[in-house]
Amino acid sequence: MVAGGLRSVIVCRGQAGRVGFVYKLWRNSQRHLPPIQTNLMNTEHKNNPTDATREFHPLPYRVALLLTVCVFPLIWLGATVTTYAAGMAVPDWPGTYGYNMFLYPISSWISGPFNLLVEHGHRLLASLAGLITIGLVFVTYSQESRRSVRWFAVVLLAVIILQGVLGGVRVLLDARTFARIHGCFGPAFFAMVVGFCVMTSRWWFENQSVNRLSSKLDVGRIGGTGHIRFALIMLILSYLQLCVGSFIRHIKLDSSPGGFKHLVYMHIGLALAVLIGTVWQWFRIGRLASRNPGAVDGIKRPIQLLASLTVLQVCFGMATWVVKYGWPVWFESWLPAANFVIEQKSMIQANIVTAHVATGSLIVAFWVVHFLRLVHVLRNADDLVKAAGDVKGDVAIDGKKNRQSLRPATDG
Repeated sequence: MVAGGLRSVIVCRGQAGRVGFVYKLWRNSQRHLPPIQTNLMNTEHKNNPTDATREFHPLPYRVALLLTVCVFPLIWLGATVTTYAAGMAVPDWPGTYGYNMFLYPISSWISGPFNLLVEHGHRLLASLAGLITIGLVFVTYSQESRRSVRWFAVVLLAVIILQGVLGGVRVLLDARTFARIHGCFGPAFFAMVVGFCVMTSRWWFENQSVNRLSSKLDVGRIGGTGHIRFALIMLILSYLQLCVGSFIRHIKLDSSPGGFKHLVYMHIGLALAVLIGTVWQWFRIGRLASRNPGAVDGIKRPIQLLASLTVLQVCFGMATWVVKYGWPVWFESWLPAANFVIEQKSMIQANIVTAHVATGSLIVAFWVVHFLRLVHVLRNADDLVKAAGDVKGDVAIDGKKNRQSLRPATDG
């Protein structure tokens, strides 16, 4: 006997039975297509519950970008202060020779000694960065709904206050230890500000992780976790290499030659590790981009810039050694090296050394950009691959059951 309704099995012999079977097979295949897409989207939405509801507000990004434009010259100016040993050109803090820092006569420091110009200018620019950071906190709390970004703005304010205090203590105590810490905190703050720009940019909102790009990404060949971990390791290594360089620049005059040599070897070793790691990551991201054309441009461009900056930084590093300490001993037979004379605090030396420091800060900042974009785009890649595998397995099982249930029944 044949049961009625849509889920009944058509019992018929001849042509009518075959037509009914084909129609039933088509109907069940159509009914099982939507769950594949729905399950994938539900998995993505569960991992990113707020992606679809976030709204882009440009003002926090613009203020953060203004802060970035202010902080990078501040790093360059701070490196110039160290290069010319001008840290004690103004011996008091927070004032300037008894004046309020902001009321110090312009003619005295513009037309005064160069050391006074760069040190007092460094303080004024740092104060401007602090004021912009305060404004960034207010703008973020007024327009940004993400609690993590709000707290990030507060952390930025705390870090720049701490950086200012470290600079002041370095002056009051005339201590190289605080100068070293101060030199390491500056690039860290710059990298954090750049990271804040990434998280508040339009790109961040227009590329809501892998769920936005799932139609373009070859999810089975992403390896998102591996890329993210490697980028984090490279970020740490690049910052450590910068910190070792800061210790070399603020080396004490009574330090042992052996200690200085070990710092130099460590600095060179970390530099080689950063160079090799950057080239390797560039190669890996290039392969990922070739498999997913147009889907990962946001993470491909930063690593391309990083590769170029790292090669440039290696050149700056070798040039810094030459202008500060002369050519290596194996170049002594070369006539230009034999006739080379080191000019301490010359314009060429100051510019090369300062550019070396500033480029190191850029490298750390771009590793932050690359890491954050990797996290944002690929953070759910492994979950999506697993979800796709689970769905395919479910579909295979359901399909097998459907094929069995759709077999034409025969009269018993």
